[in-house]
Amino acid sequence: MIRKSELTKDFYKPKEVGNMIGKGQRCIADMVRSGKLEAMRSDTNRILIPKDNVIKLLDQVGLLVEDEERRDAVYVRVSSHEQKNRGDLERQVIDILNACEKEGLDKPVIIRDTGSGLNTKRKGLTRLIEMAKDHEIKRIFITNKDRLTRFGYEYLEELFSMADVELIALQEKENKELQEELIDDMMSLLASFSGKLYRIRGNQKKRMREIIESVPDQEDEE
Repeated sequence: MIRKSELTKDFYKPKEVGNMIGKGQRCIADMVRSGKLEAMRSDTNRILIPKDNVIKLLDQVGLLVEDEERRDAVYVRVSSHEQKNRGDLERQVIDILNACEKEGLDKPVIIRDTGSGLNTKRKGLTRLIEMAKDHEIKRIFITNKDRLTRFGYEYLEELFSMADVELIALQEKENKELQEELIDDMMSLLASFSGKLYRIRGNQKKRMREIIESVPDQEDEE
């Protein structure tokens, strides 16, 4: 997706336009020759495509995003399906919508995730990052910072900031339910580390046995 405000030049080369829509330079030149895309020639007879025509093309292929068309996003997450089934996800949505009632949200898209805050490959989080990268959203609302991630919040905040997307956490303090969820996440983390440590020790013991078994017996040598 290309924001209109990103098109700062008056004219663009076929290669530049091709990169925008995922086509080759020759394809764009063919469009110009066939009259599908209006262009002009430079003093050195090179094809130059006016900005307005680039905008029309991007709009035709569905890759143009008006800056004012960017939406707000509401992101909610719970760690387990049990929490989801008892309505915790929807309560987060309602809390955010109620908190923003006076200010108002701009065509909000609701993104729901079920999974640990330690899991960085959640579908909802991935979608959120893709939408930010494609300039589809301008603000992200969450109840607490840990809804987005347990660790490394500042890195995600910087990532979204680079895409001109504002992260807004409505609550600073964790409630009892979130504290209990944090304990569950930490227990999962400890279990994961314990499993890896057990496998490492197992491999070390196996290697030690192999070394011992490879040493020739002195009586056999005699």
